[in-house]
This record gives sequence, structure tokens and C-alpha cells, in this order.
Amino acid sequence: MLTSFVENKNPKKREPNEGSPPLLVILWIGSLMIFVFSLILLPFGVYWPLSNSIWVLFIFFLPLVFLGIHFTKGYGYKIIFAVFLSLIAGGNVLLFLGDSIGYHFGLTSKFDVPPEDVHLSLGYRYLYLRDFRLDDSDSGSFNSPLLIRRRSGASVYGPVITFHYKRIRSLLGNDTKYPLYAICYSKETRNCQISSLYTGGVLLREFIWENSEPNFEQGAIFIVWKDRLDHEYETKGIYSLLFLVFVHLVWGIVVYFPTRE
Repeated sequence: MLTSFVENKNPKKREPNEGSPPLLVILWIGSLMIFVFSLILLPFGVYWPLSNSIWVLFIFFLPLVFLGIHFTKGYGYKIIFAVFLSLIAGGNVLLFLGDSIGYHFGLTSKFDVPPEDVHLSLGYRYLYLRDFRLDDSDSGSFNSPLLIRRRSGASVYGPVITFHYKRIRSLLGNDTKYPLYAICYSKETRNCQISSLYTGGVLLREFIWENSEPNFEQGAIFIVWKDRLDHEYETKGIYSLLFLVFVHLVWGIVVYFPTRE
């Protein structure tokens, strides 16, 4: 008698898309991964030299990989592609966008600095002077391999480069705390000039050549003499931002591109 009252419940058929996460959720998760990863790397792109920034990229990328693997369990393998796009976006931030922002907003650049005040601005990457003169009597050139990096007591050198230098002195006759030199360098088959039309460039506090010659004074500071980079870094910043937008668009196409179930 009791068995006659037992209902025969047939399992409900699953809809084709039932159980799969909404595409909008996947889109937002991937977009946040790309954006947050780029935002974390931005300060390193602004302040750190490129040689150190590359290590930072891989150090932060490893947790992102594990996070992506975790999300694939609930949101599918498309998240892995967002991890790959995050690496590309992070490289763009380190190589281009960070450097452009630092220069444009004065975080790594300083302008109109008197030579006698250079010692107060040694934390900047780009330095441009005023009220100075180039001393032709204290100038010269030399050939030396370009120093690529130092690691574990060993040095790695690049091709032989011709370096030209001139002493920078205050136009007002004020003494500088450290000897200042404007330098430029080129391959042996070419030549470079330290033009009086320029006012500064990239600040160097270490030798990028064999320090056996010439015998510069102790604590000498060098400025790689270039024209101002305003237009170059403005263009670099615009293209870097457009590239980030492009990366997000690619992610959107990947998410909504139809795939076979």
C-alpha cells in the first residue's frame, strides 16, 4: 500500500547554459585582474630602473598565475587568457607608461636647476639646468666598453663606445658640491655632440664604462646630454594608455567569442 504513494520523480533536464557563469561576471573578473595588476606595477615603472622592474614583473606575476588557476575552477579556462593579458599590460606599464607619468608629472624629472643645487636633486632620473656654461677647457673623449650590468662581483660589457664629456660650471661662478659633467656617447663609426642648446638629460651617479680612465674627480656626477623629452614622453604616455584600452578590448572579444560547448 505504501509503495503506491511513492512518487516517481524524473530529474529535470539541464538547460544548455545552466550552471555556466554569466559572461559579464567573467568579463569583470578578467578586467579587474588586468587593471589591478597594472596598478600594482605602476609605482615600480615610475621609480625603479628597468633592470629591477623586470624582476618585479615576474615576482608579482607568480601569485597572479595561481589566482588565475583558482578562478578557472569556477569560471572556466578563459581566465588563463586574462592572466596572459595581465602580463602584457604589466610590461607596458613598466616599460612605457610608468616612465612617461614620472617624467610628465615631475616625479622623476626636475627642470631649471642651478648647477650648485644639483646635489639636492640627486633622487631624480632626469635633470635639466639653468644658469650654467659648458667648460671647453675641461673636456675630452675616450673609448670604453659600455657597462651592461654588475652581478656577483663580475661585470658584463657591451660594445666599445666613444664617450665625449664637458665640465658643467655655474654661470654665476658658484661652486658645485660635486663635479658635474655633460656626456654623450655613440658607436665608434658615429659621433655625438654636447650642444649648448640643450640643458640636461638623464642623471648618472655611477660609471657606465670602465672606470680606469679617464680619471674623473671623486664623486663626479654625469648628465647624459639630450634635448628635452616632453613631446617624446607625451606621445609614449598616450600610446601606452591606448594599448591598455586595447588589451581590455581583446579580453572582451575573448569572453564573448562564441565557443562550442
